[in-house]
Amino acid sequence: MLSILIPTYNFDCTPLARELQRLITASGITAEVIVMDDASPCLSLRNANLAINDLPQCRLVQLPHNVGIARIRNLLADEAQYDYLLFLDSDVYPVYDDFITRYLDARHQADVVCGGLMFRDTPPSPQCTLRYKYGSIVESQSVEKRMQQPYGEFRTLNFFISRKAFMATRFNELFVRYGHEDTFFGKELQQKGYTITHIDNPIYHDVPDTNEQFLSKTRRSIENLREHYDILLSHVKLLRLYDKLQRMHISRMVASIFTLIEPLLLSNLNSSNPSLTALNIYKAGYICRVMQHK
Repeated sequence: MLSILIPTYNFDCTPLARELQRLITASGITAEVIVMDDASPCLSLRNANLAINDLPQCRLVQLPHNVGIARIRNLLADEAQYDYLLFLDSDVYPVYDDFITRYLDARHQADVVCGGLMFRDTPPSPQCTLRYKYGSIVESQSVEKRMQQPYGEFRTLNFFISRKAFMATRFNELFVRYGHEDTFFGKELQQKGYTITHIDNPIYHDVPDTNEQFLSKTRRSIENLREHYDILLSHVKLLRLYDKLQRMHISRMVASIFTLIEPLLLSNLNSSNPSLTALNIYKAGYICRVMQHK
């Protein structure tokens, strides 16, 4: 009935696989868990994940070469044997004991069901305040809020989809590096006429990123926007902002100002109380600078 698919890279997935196996057993359904390692360079983590093969209904696939964030999800779907697919990121953990049955109960509501995410109440370390604040305020949204823009709120870290809808859409394998493969996939679902609904079935997003690691991922994501400018322009607010600044002939000026104030922004964003306004300014300035080299 259900294939639970988890791409991973340099992460120990055994606690997640163990919990999913427990939930499968408790629900009494026919299901499998497939964890696919995208050629992680850390040998100790690769070896730790071998324990997944000892869990009933679970298996680990280790790729010999890194294939990237889009193709690995397509390969996982190709490995799956059941009619419904549940994609989870490796750094998540189910909140509810009926996590699996909530998805199965909602499977007839839409082609795609998104459960949402939340962060634990444990205060973050001073080095992780930016990721925690951004996730808690921007990413963690109620069902009602997510349903206002159901396709725009699509995220890959926790979604349930019919095999038919996935195989007709698939992830665009031009997206190799970090960022925005989920944005494009959500819009592709919309354009192909597949329906999306959001339910209350979150995962804890146990992302351990420090402020600097989160900023590094933000920069890589923006650089990926430059690479896929043409196909993402209509989908991403940050690209539309840049396009507006470009048409106003002030994007170069914004990039120059950004270079001057960047140290001040980084000082705030790496502090124990970072400002999300400063983060938005940082993103706007960084994309203007990056796009000068398009």
